[in-house]
Amino acid sequence: MCTQDQREGDTAMNKQRKSTPKLQGALESHLAAIVEGSHDAIITKTLDGRIMSWNPSAERLFGYAAGEAIGRPITMIIPEDHLHEEVDIIRRLKLGERIEHFETVRRRKNGNLVDLSLTISPVKDAAGNIVAASKIARDISLRKQVEEQQRILLAEMRHRVGNSFAIASGLISVCARGVDTAQELARVMKDRLVALSSAQSLAVSDPLASLRAGIPLSELVGVIVKPFRAEPLALEGVDVLLSDRALTPLAFVFYELCTNSVKYGALGQDNGTVTVHSRINGESLEVSWRESGRFELAPDPGPEDGFGTRMCVRMLSALGGTFRREVTPDTVSAEITMNLSAMVHCD
Repeated sequence: MCTQDQREGDTAMNKQRKSTPKLQGALESHLAAIVEGSHDAIITKTLDGRIMSWNPSAERLFGYAAGEAIGRPITMIIPEDHLHEEVDIIRRLKLGERIEHFETVRRRKNGNLVDLSLTISPVKDAAGNIVAASKIARDISLRKQVEEQQRILLAEMRHRVGNSFAIASGLISVCARGVDTAQELARVMKDRLVALSSAQSLAVSDPLASLRAGIPLSELVGVIVKPFRAEPLALEGVDVLLSDRALTPLAFVFYELCTNSVKYGALGQDNGTVTVHSRINGESLEVSWRESGRFELAPDPGPEDGFGTRMCVRMLSALGGTFRREVTPDTVSAEITMNLSAMVHCD
């Protein structure tokens, strides 16, 4: 015979059994809403790499609609040189491991690569068996760009600081030629340093660069070379008015060539010669820098190694130009090519 307490307990248990599916359904709906509304891409895949779910943020990040992605292998978004990562990820998931903040690269539908931070978790069934994997992907492209800019800035600062001492030493040697007194050396050095400041200001980007547009190439060469050479250096060949876009990159390139030359090349030698020649070839302007002499010191590393040379390549390539440098025991040469439309000033 059932007591009152037993009847009340049975009633409560029956209510709980009836309410559990409703609660479960509400919870699943809530979780689904979180996944759908997430700003991060959330993907579920089987352990053999087949995509099971693909939220709206995954559509935006990778460019595939859910209907295009579901059922296809996850390798469709993995570049070939990163496929080995998926093998290791699956191995770790099968061991029950959760992988957090794994930084990698994936491919969008349009073929572009994107930097991502992945968090991958094993998905278990009611019996506790690992049956799938849940992947959260966050776009970290902007952060990577900022980090790269910081790396370049720090490298350039180190390069500039180290360069300053070498330039100062080279200028003292150059200025000491033909002077007899300390006072005369000080005067010549002061003039060279003032000229060096003017040259360096052209080689550093300026928000008001457009105000300087229209400087002839010959004048730019003269301003940059002046701190390092007593006699003016005349530009041979054609002369053009430089656009604001071309001014800073070209100033930077000539400044690099001059600082390397005063440290290692012709501008640091009594018998060294430097010539700069320009010519128009179709839609391009080609500028050649030539140094000759018997150099006592080996020039700095070649175009693949030197930071300054890499910066020259980077700055000119941004305008569709090229930079190539060659060094021998007797000569240093550099070839600059730029599209006329990118470098010529138009009124």
